[in-house]
Amino acid sequence: MSSMTTTPGRRAPLVVRAVGRLSELAGYVSAIALVAATLVTAHGVFVRYVLRAPTVWQTETTIYLLMVVTFVGAAYGLKHHAHVGVDLLVEKAPARRQLVIRLVTAVACLAVVLVVMWTAYQDWYEAYLFDHRSSTAFRFPLWIAYAILPLGMLLVALQYLAMIIEGVLGLTGRLPLSQVSLLRGTGELAQVQAVLAADDDHPAPGVGDAREAAR
Repeated sequence: MSSMTTTPGRRAPLVVRAVGRLSELAGYVSAIALVAATLVTAHGVFVRYVLRAPTVWQTETTIYLLMVVTFVGAAYGLKHHAHVGVDLLVEKAPARRQLVIRLVTAVACLAVVLVVMWTAYQDWYEAYLFDHRSSTAFRFPLWIAYAILPLGMLLVALQYLAMIIEGVLGLTGRLPLSQVSLLRGTGELAQVQAVLAADDDHPAPGVGDAREAAR
C-alpha cells in the first residue's frame, strides 16, 4: 500500500486550517444575514399591510442581506462541497488520478473567481470614489453593497487555494489522501457513505454474524 494513504499523524498546514475556520465564520455570518433578512421582510410586511405606512428601507436592505447570504456564504458551501457537482465519471477513477482531475478543476475555478473578484473590485472602487447611491428613497451608499461581491469572491479564492494546497500535499505524500478535502464526498452521498463506513467498523450485535452467514 502506498505511503500516501497511510502516513499517520500528518495535519494540514496552519494556513489551510486558518482558511477553513474563516470559511466556517463566513457560513455563520451568512446564516445571521439570512435570519436578519427574514426579520426585515416580516417588518416590512407588518408596516405596509398592518400599519398602512410606506416602507423605505426594508426591501432594499433585504436584497443586500441576501447578497451577503449568497456571496459571503459561498466559501462555506465550497468547503463543505454543498455546490452542485457532476462527478459521476470522476468518482470512478483511482484516488490519485481523481485528485489530479479535481486539482485541475480547482485551479480553473480559482482563475474564474479571481476574474470576477477583480471586476467586482473595480465596480466597488468606482462607487466608493464617486459616492454612488441607490436611486431609491433610501439613498443607500452603493460602495457598501458593492463590497459584498469582491469580499465573497476573496473568501472563495482563499478556500480554493487551501484546497489546492491540500491536494498538492496529498499528491506528494506529505498529507494522507483521507485528509484531502478535494477527495471527500459531497452532500447527502457523503453522509450515507460515512454512515455505512461506521456500520462496517462497528456493526450492531448480531449484524456481523448475519453478514458472514450471508456470504
